[in-house]
Amino acid sequence: MQPRLNIALKACRLASDLILKIYKSKDQDDLRSYSNIGALIYKHLIEIINESYPLGVDDFLGPTHINSESIDKKYNVTDLNIEDKFVWIINPLDSYENFYNKLPLFNTTITIFRNSVAEAALIYNPVEDTLITSIKGEGALFENRKIRNRSKSQEKMLYVIDDKKIQYNLENIILGKPRFIGSKSTELVYLAEGKLDLVIYPHVDIWDSAAGSMICKESGLIVTALNGKDEMFKNKSIISAKDWLHQKILHELN
Repeated sequence: MQPRLNIALKACRLASDLILKIYKSKDQDDLRSYSNIGALIYKHLIEIINESYPLGVDDFLGPTHINSESIDKKYNVTDLNIEDKFVWIINPLDSYENFYNKLPLFNTTITIFRNSVAEAALIYNPVEDTLITSIKGEGALFENRKIRNRSKSQEKMLYVIDDKKIQYNLENIILGKPRFIGSKSTELVYLAEGKLDLVIYPHVDIWDSAAGSMICKESGLIVTALNGKDEMFKNKSIISAKDWLHQKILHELN
């Protein structure tokens, strides 16, 4: 798995030259006009990966139907026949809104699945040049420092709940305040590091959730769907927290 992760990192670092060139040379209005920026970066990433690591029949870079104009984020990669294959889930920019508004909290993320199980992931911030990586069973690393969530806070918690109704229903049992960063991968990294205590996404796409979810798992947190199932490749919702809080919230939601 390490060779694939190395190629993913190489692709992210090289693609960052393109991202930064656009990001630094344009104002906010100009950035908003780049409607195809995601597809442009995605195409560049794929080209670098293919040049660096000629992928065989065991690797799938989805979605296959991407063109230079758009990315169809509704593409259901879970419908593919991917048994025994490595599936690369790539998000060229998370989040576009932060990118357009010149907020340096956006990342390029790559997660590599095999048989629907996340085997490796990386989250790379091109502006801050920071890297978070993970290989299944080997933990998560911020640069070369191991991430381990040791937060013991049960009061004054910070949380991200991307649903007003759920947030309202839980306010009596959560002693804390909401925080929204705008980038799901960044929010999940903050959770892994203990800067946040709880993240709930009632509706989330695999492109936005996969890398951050793996980082959280490898840092010692619990990550499931709102129904309690642990099927990252298929889940369309996320609740992640320390074990005691996860169980408490999941009980309330169900």
